Amino acid sequence: MRSEETSLVRVETTEGGIAEVTIARPAVRNALNEPTALALNEALATVATDPQVRCVILSGEGSAFCAGADLAEFEKASTQPASERLATLFLPALRSMMTMEKPVIAAVSGAAAGIGVSYVLASDMVVMGRSAYLKLAFINIGLIPDGGACWHLVRKLGHAQAFEMAALATPIDAERCVALGLANRAVEDGQVLAEARALAQALVAQSPQALGATKRAMRQAANLSLDDTLTLEGALQDECKATEDFHARVAAFRQRRRN
Repeated sequence: MRSEETSLVRVETTEGGIAEVTIARPAVRNALNEPTALALNEALATVATDPQVRCVILSGEGSAFCAGADLAEFEKASTQPASERLATLFLPALRSMMTMEKPVIAAVSGAAAGIGVSYVLASDMVVMGRSAYLKLAFINIGLIPDGGACWHLVRKLGHAQAFEMAALATPIDAERCVALGLANRAVEDGQVLAEARALAQALVAQSPQALGATKRAMRQAANLSLDDTLTLEGALQDECKATEDFHARVAAFRQRRRN
C-alpha cells in the first residue's frame, strides 16, 4: 500500500489500484476550511491522473463524512464573493470526481451536510451507514445549495423532492437515500468502509477502459438527446473494441465456454 498524506487529507493506494482519500478533520466533523479544501482538490486531481489508480473511495475520518464548509472561516472571508471561493476551493475536486474515468465511491458515515452533500452527489456510487444522512443545510444560513447540488438533485429526484430537501433542509436518512436513488447501499455503521472496499474490488476486476467509457457515457447522457446518446455509445464502443483488454476478455470468455 502506498500512502501519501497531509495533516488534513490522507491518500492510501493499494496494490490493486484502489485509492482511499480521507478528509481528516474529525474534531470539526471534517468541515472544509481553505487548507483542507485545497488539499482535497490536489488529492483528487492526483488520483485522477495516476495510472496505477483504478478506483477511488472518498470518506471522512471519525463520526462524520463532511459537515460542509467551515463556517468560522467562511465568515472571515465574507468580503470575497462566494462564487470566487467556490471556484477556487470546491469546484476543482467536484469536477475531478465527475470527469475522471475511474469510479468514485463515497463512503458516508454520519453527516454529509452542506457542500459535503455535493461531494456525495458527484460520486458514482454511494455507501451509507444506517445512521448516516444527507442534509442541505444552506437555507438555514440564508444560502442556496451549491457545488452542483441543484443540478444533481433535480435530475435524480425531480423538482418537488429536490426543492423540499433544499428549502426545508430536510435530513434524508440512508434507507431513504437508497429508495430515492441517491445511494447504492445502506449498511451497518461499522461496515461502511468494508462495503465500499468490496465494491471497489469488484469494480477493479472489470475492464478499466470499459468502466471509464461507461462513466463518460452516463455522465454525458444526462445532457444529450437520445440520438446523440446513441452516437456517443457507438463511438465509445468502437474505442473499447479496439483495446487489447477487449480481445483478451473475449478470448477468456470463449475458453471458459469450451471448458
